[in-house]
Amino acid sequence: MVVGISRIARFSVAARIILAALLACTLMSITPATNDGAAGRAFADTASTPGTQSTGFEQRVVRVGYMDIPGMLCRNADGTLEGYTYDYLQRIAQFTGWTYEFVEAEGETTNDQAIDLINMLEDGRIDLEGGMTYSPALDDMYEYPRNSYGTAHTSLFVPNENAKITSTNLFTEGPLNIALSSSAKLRREELAYFCEKNNLEYTTVECSTNNELAERTISEEADAFLGVDISPVEGFHVVATFAGRPFFFAAPKGDRAIIDEIDQTIERINESNPQLQDSLYKKHFANNGAGYALSSDEAEFARNHDTLRVGIIAERAPLQSFDRLTGEFEGVSQGMLDFLSQKTGLSFEVVRIERSDDMASAIREAGVDLVAGIDGNDTVASTLGLSLSAPYMTTNLLLVYNRFVDPDDLSNRKLALSWELESALPANDSTTIYGSMEECFKAVNDGRADYTYGTSYTAPYYTNVDGLSNLLTLPTSTEAIEVCFGLVHPVEPDLLSIINKSIRGLSTEELDSIVYENVLVDSEEQVGAFLASHLLEFAIAAIAILVVVIVLLVLYLRSRVLANRRVREENLRFQKLYSLTNELLFEYSLAADTLIMSNPKGSRSRVIASVGEESDDGSYRIISHAHALIAADADPEMLDALTSPTNSSVDLPYEPRPGEKHWVRIASHLVTNDEGRPISVIGKITSVDDEVREKMDLSDRARHDGLTGLLNWATFCEQAEKLLESGTCGAMLVIDTDDFKSVNDTYGHLTGDVALRETAEELRGAFRPHDLIGRLGGDEFAVCIDGPIDHDQLAERCARLVGRGVTFDDQHGVERTITLSIGGVELAGITIPYREAYQQADSALYRAKADGKDRFVLERLREN
Repeated sequence: MVVGISRIARFSVAARIILAALLACTLMSITPATNDGAAGRAFADTASTPGTQSTGFEQRVVRVGYMDIPGMLCRNADGTLEGYTYDYLQRIAQFTGWTYEFVEAEGETTNDQAIDLINMLEDGRIDLEGGMTYSPALDDMYEYPRNSYGTAHTSLFVPNENAKITSTNLFTEGPLNIALSSSAKLRREELAYFCEKNNLEYTTVECSTNNELAERTISEEADAFLGVDISPVEGFHVVATFAGRPFFFAAPKGDRAIIDEIDQTIERINESNPQLQDSLYKKHFANNGAGYALSSDEAEFARNHDTLRVGIIAERAPLQSFDRLTGEFEGVSQGMLDFLSQKTGLSFEVVRIERSDDMASAIREAGVDLVAGIDGNDTVASTLGLSLSAPYMTTNLLLVYNRFVDPDDLSNRKLALSWELESALPANDSTTIYGSMEECFKAVNDGRADYTYGTSYTAPYYTNVDGLSNLLTLPTSTEAIEVCFGLVHPVEPDLLSIINKSIRGLSTEELDSIVYENVLVDSEEQVGAFLASHLLEFAIAAIAILVVVIVLLVLYLRSRVLANRRVREENLRFQKLYSLTNELLFEYSLAADTLIMSNPKGSRSRVIASVGEESDDGSYRIISHAHALIAADADPEMLDALTSPTNSSVDLPYEPRPGEKHWVRIASHLVTNDEGRPISVIGKITSVDDEVREKMDLSDRARHDGLTGLLNWATFCEQAEKLLESGTCGAMLVIDTDDFKSVNDTYGHLTGDVALRETAEELRGAFRPHDLIGRLGGDEFAVCIDGPIDHDQLAERCARLVGRGVTFDDQHGVERTITLSIGGVELAGITIPYREAYQQADSALYRAKADGKDRFVLERLREN
């Protein structure tokens, strides 16, 4: 080890080892056992950041030291870097213009690597390192920003498959066996506190290595193991998190310039994209779909179930159809059946059900267990005697009409209707019923009918396969149609649950893959099907082409005009088709710096100001010099998603008008030519306002007690600790109802709940809106005064509470009263750990109880 003239060099050997161990634990919440004993190596890597530097701006190269930790920051086999910290640094670079040089620490063990990181900071070989939690020992050596860039939580992990414990039965399954590392002293204390506050009984299964934690849980010696959520283990998912600890970037002591710039940048990121930390957490640490894993009983039920017969009552390619040559079933429904079979072990047999005037009877006579491709409509399901599964596809209803027909006046026009839509859509005297949607499209294209109805997938599919050039489309509604499986009554509840879990457990990428693999028409299949069904037309077309070639030689100019008009009509057809989804579709040309963006009516996803040239009908816009316009109108992430995407999908906020905030999801893809050079970006923009608001609502409910609406114990502890550590807390109070058990015993638990809610209302009325009020559990409450308060004011509030007590009505409507006991500690702006403040307030409460209850005791802070 090199010893330099520095503050670290003056530490004793023992102190250096202890500090290195602390740093190693800080950087690695759980270090995989395979890391220990593997020799590390130091190397530099320069990662460029996207974006253009402004004139006169000197680009800074920041050297980042790191330990190879999967999920946080690690190097792949191909030499590229990835991880939560790496992605966040790229976001910082978009604001600062920095580039990075990544330097990996050397060492045989994690402690050796931690010491190497210390030495590199002292020697000036690196400027920055991430993943650091705060501790007094490290604060003497490093500069920390005020803003963290993520949070790690102590967590309970259970297996994805055959787990006995879930997030819903965690507190009702009785004593748990929890595996934990014998050396995890801090997490052991956090577990004990969590279980105590939740009345959760448990025993520990002591383990010496991280691998042993997983092994003993899989072998069912333990029900769960204790870990950290940012160190996910393959095959396991989290059922409970607690004791959150923020992590920071850190620089050498005295180097505030880089830390202050990081601090300002994190604040900007939090303002422009407050969901970034959540999205990066999900990307690198969350086990998508784990919450929908099958239980051991469900898995056994699926494996032992007889082959399920799947009925097909209508062909609607590409959703579902039978191959014209082989007769094999194909389409999205078949893709979903293949997925369910692989996921659950269920087996399926497809059965074609012929057209009938009484489809409910036909389904039962066919002896099928479920029907594929059913619209998610409760009326249809009830009529057919089916129970609907979770949807596996969404589409929209389209009006499909002949190009020579005015779609605004269809009163006396001929309607072609597919038989399965006969009872669902309005018909008239001139309606002709056909055997399939394809026959309806052909009838409209040939002029035998004027219009029909299709979906956003069937219309373009048959138009391309059958070469139906006379069809145009318009959306009939902005409402999406969900496609489901229908289980025939009587339904097996376990079977419906297994199918729903499996479908809902699909990630967006997996579901899109199944849909698009079956929606896209293979070019050879398209040409072959067209030729097979249009041999006569093809021969006539060949002769016509010869005539057209001769005419084109004479009328070249006229042909160009006709060709341009045809292109405009094709563009109009596709633009109207795309608009039905209420999504914006766009294409950005890198060479021309031109953005073409669809403009569906009623869309909320207008993310770029109304610039550019609109088409005649307003269905799309062409924006020239798009890069500069987007850069001026949107944030860097929006610019990146539209012109040079680094992620396939990103959620971003935007404000079409001041104070009106919305959210969109931009899915984009870089298109390259045959040489692999990028030529354009294509994608779609979808409004996700409802999804984001739902997540925010769920987050708010997760932070409050379900009975009283006060802060729950975990949120109260977290926010109170911040006030106490900042020295802005005026007092801490612990409040208990006197003899609450007798209320439950005498009047019943429902009346007890009423009493607790009334207690919460009394506390809200006694303290200020910005004071923290929480329910710690049972009939125990706590208050953390935000800001200074003198003794007389505090005593007056406590006396008012104690004097009034809490009134409530019993089960017979008779008014009853319970008294309160209060213990408190006055802090007067003193900085103190939460646990110490709570213990002193709790001690004062004990005195109030011992002195006869129905009173309050306030104490000054006792220094330990």
